[in-house]
Amino acid sequence: MKQLQGRVYVVACLLLLTAVLAANFRPTTRMAEMGEAIDLQTLVPKRIGEWVMDEREGIKVVNPQANAAVSAIYQQVLSRHYVNTQNGNVVMLSIAYGADQSYGHDLHVPDVCYPAGGFQIVQRTDSQLQLGDNLNLPTRRLIAQRAQRREPLTYWVVVGERAVTGAVAAKLAALRYGMQGVVPDGMIIRVSTVGLPDKQAFVEQDAFAAEMLSNLPARWKSKITGA
Repeated sequence: MKQLQGRVYVVACLLLLTAVLAANFRPTTRMAEMGEAIDLQTLVPKRIGEWVMDEREGIKVVNPQANAAVSAIYQQVLSRHYVNTQNGNVVMLSIAYGADQSYGHDLHVPDVCYPAGGFQIVQRTDSQLQLGDNLNLPTRRLIAQRAQRREPLTYWVVVGERAVTGAVAAKLAALRYGMQGVVPDGMIIRVSTVGLPDKQAFVEQDAFAAEMLSNLPARWKSKITGA
């Protein structure tokens, strides 16, 4: 209970600080307009190592957020199923990109949007995805449950050029940019599976995510990992 009260207090203070800064600082430089525009559909390949995109009609990634909420926050959303050609396991990939992470345009992390969609978060742990070259990407692992659907998932958030986990860390990163006069962009990368034991699910997700990032051009790998 004390831990929950402490978290509520931190969030309340953060919201107050955000409101104060929003009223006094007006960032004018938009990070989304500073470089090459991102195109998620062409950026992420349809074949990632031993995983191949399932292009059958009607195959969709479950999104716990309403379509209206997604459209209001994100300019691009990529949702795909990939099938492992070696073992038949299915990995669901979702990447949501928002060009404006100023006050009132926050990314909605799975910790929040899954419960809003009727899921219960039965486990939450922070982890790291090893990408080689001494690069460890901070990630968060959740196990979401709704009726008979159990969905282990791994996600991370990138605000501007910083990889973070959780809503509070994302908000703080956006505030730091705002105090420098910059409106950062941001994205959430989520990888999930259904039907696998939890431990096996996270192993599959880590392998897929690492392979996906290794297939990206260097400039975009840096953008999507914040490193």
